[in-house]
Formats: sequence, structure tokens, C-alpha cells
Amino acid sequence: MAKVTIAGSSYVITSAVSMADLETVKKYRSSALAITDPETQDTLFKVGIGTSSVNDHGISFGGVSNDDAKLATATLSIPSDVEDAKEFVLDKAGLALANLNKIEAGIVAALETIKAERDEIAANIKVSV
Repeated sequence: MAKVTIAGSSYVITSAVSMADLETVKKYRSSALAITDPETQDTLFKVGIGTSSVNDHGISFGGVSNDDAKLATATLSIPSDVEDAKEFVLDKAGLALANLNKIEAGIVAALETIKAERDEIAANIKVSV
């Protein structure tokens, strides 16, 4: 589950998933990083990698945590005229965080599938000298 830390005039959304894992899923199972409407197949929410941003339709992670886990992070600003930072974050990122938590649950399953497929393929690759 993603976590949020408010410090001064910034807030940091820290994913439960490492940046390396996000990059792997993006490369091999990008559909696991999106929530789509089952009827129209329109993308309702998407997780990306790039410049940190968040809105009701997606989140983009632009950094990593400073610990060994190297979790994906998005560092965002809180306007100086905001009186209640926690309420601001809830309004600005609440829906995105709820959707991110749903996607993070699916990322674990996608990573397991990717690993199993790669292991099977690797077992069938023969290197001759």
C-alpha cells in the first residue's frame, strides 16, 4: 500500500513497489499498470514513470526512496496558501492513491508471471561456443 509523507511545502507518495519492478512490469506487462473500463476498454487510471505528477487519471513516479528498497516515489508541491496540508493531499491525490493501491496488488502477480515466463524461456536457450 502506498504511503504519503508531508514535509514542509511538499508531499511524497511512496509506492509499495520498487522502481525496478515498475520498469519490469512496464516492459513486459504494461497492462498491469492501468485500470480500464471493462466495457469500453478506455483507460481510467494509469501508473507511469517519468516526471512526478498525480491527478485523478494517473500517477507518474519520478524518483526512488533513499533506502535499499528503492521504492518508486513522486515528490509534489503544496501551494503556500494551503492551510490544511493533509486535506489538500486527500483532495488532490486521494482517488489516485486508492487506484494506485489496486494496481500495486496486481503488480505482484504480474511480476510472478513475468519471472515464470522468463525462467521457462531461459531454460530453452542454448548457448554454443
